[in-house]
Amino acid sequence: MTDFDIAIPENQPAEKTPVTQQAQSQQVNSGVDLPDVAIGSKNDEPTDLSVPDAKDLAVKFGIIGSGQGGNRLCDTFYQIGYRRVCAVNTTAQDFLGLSLPVANQLILDSSEGGAGKDPTKGAEAVDKSSEEIMNLMRRCFGENIDRILVCAGFGGGTGTGSAEKLVKLARYYMRQLGKEEKVGMIASLPKLSEGGKVQENAYKAMKSIQPLVESKKISPFIVCDNESIHKMFPNVSAKQFWQTANKNTVGLFDIFNVLACQRSQYVTFDRADYNSILDSGIIIFGATKLDSYEHDTDISDGLRNNLKRTLLADIDVSKASCVAAILCAPDAILDILPQSHIDLAFSTLERILGGENRNLMVHQGVYEANKMGLFLYTMVGGLGVPEHRLNIMKARSGIDPMGS
Repeated sequence: MTDFDIAIPENQPAEKTPVTQQAQSQQVNSGVDLPDVAIGSKNDEPTDLSVPDAKDLAVKFGIIGSGQGGNRLCDTFYQIGYRRVCAVNTTAQDFLGLSLPVANQLILDSSEGGAGKDPTKGAEAVDKSSEEIMNLMRRCFGENIDRILVCAGFGGGTGTGSAEKLVKLARYYMRQLGKEEKVGMIASLPKLSEGGKVQENAYKAMKSIQPLVESKKISPFIVCDNESIHKMFPNVSAKQFWQTANKNTVGLFDIFNVLACQRSQYVTFDRADYNSILDSGIIIFGATKLDSYEHDTDISDGLRNNLKRTLLADIDVSKASCVAAILCAPDAILDILPQSHIDLAFSTLERILGGENRNLMVHQGVYEANKMGLFLYTMVGGLGVPEHRLNIMKARSGIDPMGS
């Protein structure tokens, strides 16, 4: 049977015309006189655009980006192989330059064609377009997802104002699927050189969303601090800055998702390990390539460096509840690297983060890599809100220091 063949029951004459065709062929002599207008069929647009990710991943994320900053992060996920991805904005021009398919984009209902750094307008746009956003998620995410990740830039209007509302819509979407309401967020903070209004918007957004983070209704919560990235890469051109910031954030997030679905002949970091950190609230990442690994403390020094070179500024890592530390190197290095050096590094990391009397959960992984060099990746979870960074934004915004 071809796609166009009709299966006809044996007791029904084959020559009988289907009822719908009979109705359409009959002349209509009564009823409302309908005008001749171009009307699109409800079936004109596909109802499910979701496709499998372009690579093996431990956790299937549905990713939605909002505002210019969130759209860039979202687009970076798409570029590296995530396919259950969509983006919303209040202006079409912010979609320019994205590799994300047009069908995965949605312009929110905004009378002014943008939010103009006014978070109230961003929030109102989500309220007006909530059903369209739900339909967008249905088409782009489908049902085969484990978590939803909201990406937003804090400081402007659309991303800042929409972030919390998108989290609520995402939680509702997961509930409709009969799944746990696991929703996380990546929020980017502005550079300190940006204006006072931008700092105020970012500060208020962080304070507003803080209760959801502390109650784990948002988990994981990842802060991409553009000021920290600016200090790490001071010579990056203006054209390359945002691409560098997004690739660092998304790339570090991705490496753990990739490794967690691969087995290692040494030590495996598995899906359950990965999920336990994703459930821990605020998390940070670190990455280091070691050029020297002869001394027994070289790997330990590399892991400690990871805790310093993080995209999340000024945070007390001693409050961590869990950590993943993964070592990747080619077989030629693993063949000569003493196990005692690795053990010392992991025990040092545990001592720095938790001490002997705390119930710190430590996940380890050792993987053979196809790239020359010894690479160290860390993912630390269960952290507190970066209050020092928030206070700096508050001071630069001009908000009353005695106010909230």
